[in-house]
Formats: sequence, structure tokens, C-alpha cells
Amino acid sequence: MNKKNIYRLVAVLIASALVGTFVLCDFGLGITPLTKFFVIFFGGIIGLQCIPAAFQFIGIVKGVFFNAEGTANHSGSLTENGAKL
Repeated sequence: MNKKNIYRLVAVLIASALVGTFVLCDFGLGITPLTKFFVIFFGGIIGLQCIPAAFQFIGIVKGVFFNAEGTANHSGSLTENGAKL
């Protein structure tokens, strides 16, 4: 198995454990199992959309702070009097 599949398997196992714990436990909220599954389903959808967004945000931050000096292009810059370099 490659690294990506191992991460996916671990994510599925963690999600399954959390769902099982949430469904089996009584939190004193007085909600039905169907309501619990509803909350789990929409929570999973929101969670799955936040993971790629977090990775993209981290990539943007890395690009801004760590690649700013290396990718500077001065060929189109103007001098003080408006002439190109």
C-alpha cells in the first residue's frame, strides 16, 4: 500500500470510530438515532469539504511567504521616472 491509501484507510477508521461512539453514546440530548445519523451525515459532508480547503489554504500561505523572494520578476518593473528596467 502506498502512503496515500494508508492515510485514507486511517481516515475511514477514525471516522467510523467517531460515528460509532456518537451513535452508541447517550449525551443526554434526547435525540433519536435518525437525528444522530442526520447530524453525522451533514457533519461528514462539511468536514470532507473543509479538509481540501485547509490544504489549499496552507499551500497559499506557503506560496506567499516562502516563494515570494524566489519568484520575483523585475523585467516588467518601472523605475521612478516611468522607464522600464
